[in-house]
Amino acid sequence: MLNYFNIKMINYFDNKSVSKDEILKEMVLNMAENSEAIENKDIFYSEILERESVGTTGIGMGVAIPHARTESVKEIVLSIWVLKNPVDFNSLDGEKVKIVILVGAPKGESKKYLELLSSLSRIFRDKKIRNSILESTTRECLIEAIAEIV
Repeated sequence: MLNYFNIKMINYFDNKSVSKDEILKEMVLNMAENSEAIENKDIFYSEILERESVGTTGIGMGVAIPHARTESVKEIVLSIWVLKNPVDFNSLDGEKVKIVILVGAPKGESKKYLELLSSLSRIFRDKKIRNSILESTTRECLIEAIAEIV
C-alpha cells in the first residue's frame, strides 16, 4: 500500500504540552534534516500552515494528516509521528490527535498525492492499525507497527 511512497521519518515524539503549529514545525525540521526531498523547509512549513488554515487535517479518531503540494518539495515524502501527549488539531470529531502523518508533494504530482492521501485516510480509519501504532512506546516498536501496514 504505502511502500510505493517515500516514508522518511517514523518517530515516537515525547512532546510536552505544545501546539499543533509547534508539532508541525518540529516535523518539517525533522523531515528537512533527514530527507533531500525538502528544498526549502521554511516555505514548506508556511504552506503546511496555509493548508491548515483552509480546513482541519484532523480526520478524527486521534489522527491528523497535514499535507501540502509545493514547489519546495522535490518528491512525495511523508513522516509518521506518534505523540506521547495528544494535541488539538481541531479534528472533525473533537478528539485530540496522537498520530500525525505529514505529507509533502511537488506541485506536479497531483494524482499520486491524492492517491496517497486517500490510502492514508482509509488505512488509519482501521481501529486495529491505530491501536497497534498507539501501543508503540518506542521508536523501534513504532517502526515495526508501521512496517506491518506498508
